[in-house]
Amino acid sequence: WSSLSWVASPFTPALTGRWLKSSFQPKGYAAFLIYTLFDLTSARVHGCVLFTRDFFCQAYRQPPNDQLAKGYPFFTLSPDDLANRLPTHFSDKLTTPDETFAEDFARGFYRQDRSFIQAIAQQLEDPTSSPLVLLDGQRRALNLCRSSIEASIFDTGGPKNTVVIVEGPPGSGKSVVAARLWANLVLDERLPPGNVTFVTTSISQTSNWRSLFEQAAQNVAGRGAVLTANEYIPFTTQDVGRVQREHPGALAAVEKWRDNYKLMRHLLPSRHRSPDDHYLISIVDEAHALINPEHSDARGQFGFAVHFGPQGYHIIRSSTVTVFFLDPQQSFREHETTTISDIEHWAQQLDAKLIGPLSLADAQFRCGGSKEYVDWVESVCSNESRAAREIYCPYLSKLFDVKVLDTPFELEAELEKAVATGRSARLVASYARKWKTRDTLNPHDLPDQHKDFYEPVNTGGADRRWAKIWNYIPRRVDYTSFVRAHARSRMNDNPLAEVGCPYAVRGFDFDYIGLLWLGDLKWRDGKWAVDLNNVFESGLVRHVQRARREKQSDGPEHKKLIEKLLQGYRILLTRAIRGIYLWFEDAETRRYVESSYRDVLGGPKSRYGVPLLSVTPVNR
Repeated sequence: WSSLSWVASPFTPALTGRWLKSSFQPKGYAAFLIYTLFDLTSARVHGCVLFTRDFFCQAYRQPPNDQLAKGYPFFTLSPDDLANRLPTHFSDKLTTPDETFAEDFARGFYRQDRSFIQAIAQQLEDPTSSPLVLLDGQRRALNLCRSSIEASIFDTGGPKNTVVIVEGPPGSGKSVVAARLWANLVLDERLPPGNVTFVTTSISQTSNWRSLFEQAAQNVAGRGAVLTANEYIPFTTQDVGRVQREHPGALAAVEKWRDNYKLMRHLLPSRHRSPDDHYLISIVDEAHALINPEHSDARGQFGFAVHFGPQGYHIIRSSTVTVFFLDPQQSFREHETTTISDIEHWAQQLDAKLIGPLSLADAQFRCGGSKEYVDWVESVCSNESRAAREIYCPYLSKLFDVKVLDTPFELEAELEKAVATGRSARLVASYARKWKTRDTLNPHDLPDQHKDFYEPVNTGGADRRWAKIWNYIPRRVDYTSFVRAHARSRMNDNPLAEVGCPYAVRGFDFDYIGLLWLGDLKWRDGKWAVDLNNVFESGLVRHVQRARREKQSDGPEHKKLIEKLLQGYRILLTRAIRGIYLWFEDAETRRYVESSYRDVLGGPKSRYGVPLLSVTPVNR
């Protein structure tokens, strides 16, 4: 038999807070290789850690981490480690060279251990422990999705290439239905061999879903069931660099991505990492965030080689059955360019059966279960006068708690009441404040004046400052501390310690939301206006630049930017299950939103004083 040793080489970690990552990293790699990469039944997998900027790591070997450190030991750049301990470790673990095994490893493709992922699915399906609870509307949606693809998967002649599109507004349960569909299919004994993957489209999604799958598996290898959309791109940026060096000028512009893909398959066939139909089923959550470089705004550095075209195309190509869950109105970043028509076009090109779009519009578990509230949000987040929308729901305030507070201090105090009763709550805002603390190791400990939010407030004639930081993202990839407030985070101690942005919270929900409506988007003269000096969203850089070049504040580029900002506010306004509390930086914007909401409660009237639309409250 052969043996493989894996080395993790992180920057020197700081001994601060309650973080421990170093031994978990190679442990996770080892588990991933065993359960999800390829057949390693004839091999043993070991792991260790090399601190590349330290000479001392004794603290990491002390209780309570000593047992973990024994299994995945630490090494430093000290002379003794380099000359003795590290070579001895490798000589003890590595055995007879095996060229065939090495070649198989280098060519290895993603492969799931079916029994292992079934264990994860059982936890996600368990009604006593699963965080993925389906209400009636979501159950109907799950059954609809399942029945729509059964004929393709369980066909007597073998699985047929199929694309399913599921569309739904905020709060319709797309993500929960997607995860439960994954679990439901994995547990079906009729399922033919093949990988069944849950696909994410953003860093926030990826970190939180992988954390949830790891929790369900009670093993870090559970994270391997969640793939990113980037992992479906057939060649890496390193492969691109190699071809550009060896064959200068061979790769064409992005517009000819099909030619590039064909050429790369010819030049580097062994490097192709997502063969056709390699995955049995791919379930794509938040598919509206997929990047399609056929559109000019989706060309740049996004962690994958855009030379080979759309992420969505390659997911369909390398999957027998693909299910896309999306809401086109939530693609607020400029590079999120995939549309339903794009998906339909690619399905036709790849000769796949197309099902849908299936609609989840009748399902609503956020916002007090009130479709009328979501309709009101749609009305507010449009560039029309509120009179253009006729929405009437006098009972809305009994279904969903909406309050406007005078100061951020009052806003936080209301959320604290909810937290005290065991409810989940978060502060959120659009990117109208610079992320000054982004590269700070411990931003919570900064003086207030150095935090991202430092808001002047006058209460009772006294001037005060309300200070918070943006959502803290360790290593810029881990959003779990803000969204899930895990035990090792400051958010666990105080879930109102940070402010989340649309990117962080998209796809997730909380009992209560506190929204800081800042000065990026203001209501002026019967329409929305943008203040370019208050837009710091990195995903809208091109839109801001184009708007700045316009002389007219109501020009087409300003309008496009306003639409993107409204999409961000639409996301923030629909994260809450039980209630939302708002504070407005701009007084005129506050008056407009408050007046619009009062119209919903009071209802537009005909000239005879009769409500134009009446809504009877559901029995809750």
